[in-house]
Amino acid sequence: MKSASPENEYIPLDLRISVRRDTLRLISEMAQDMGISINEVFSFLAEDSVVDLELLEEINEIEIPNKCSFDDLKNAFLRKKLC
Repeated sequence: MKSASPENEYIPLDLRISVRRDTLRLISEMAQDMGISINEVFSFLAEDSVVDLELLEEINEIEIPNKCSFDDLKNAFLRKKLC
């Protein structure tokens, strides 16, 4: 796949991941229904999971604390209107 912006070109990655048997079955069925490979399904899922991050703020500006409480995490999401 080609993108309009050269810095957004797709880069192939060889990954090794573990998923439950039921998850793999569902992803395999999804790929078959869509007429694409399992790799493409994972690629689309990865893209969809981070698509809004760049719109929210620059990745370099995100501070990740060593630890936080559940309430701190919930409040951070609410401030960013992520849930």
